[in-house]
Amino acid sequence: MNPISGIWKSMSRLSPSCKDAIRLQSDALDRDLPPAQRLGLRIHLLLCGWCRRYGKQIAFLREASRVKEPPPAGAASVALSPEAKARIKENLRSKSG
Repeated sequence: MNPISGIWKSMSRLSPSCKDAIRLQSDALDRDLPPAQRLGLRIHLLLCGWCRRYGKQIAFLREASRVKEPPPAGAASVALSPEAKARIKENLRSKSG
């Protein structure tokens, strides 16, 4: 056995399964992982491109959910007229019946 395959085999033994790696990546967004779990996850991510991609996706979703766009200027003052509200209600009633 060559030394590189031996190292590779040792690293894969320390690595969690994909199912566990997914859970650990999610957990790592909310809390610090213990050192052994963090090391195992890093090893897994070195070996598994699918889980690396998943980690990037959940990190993006988390960041995107935190971004809050300010409302457009004057948006709070925009309101429907009573006539427009009545037309919408009537349209909805006629389509549901």
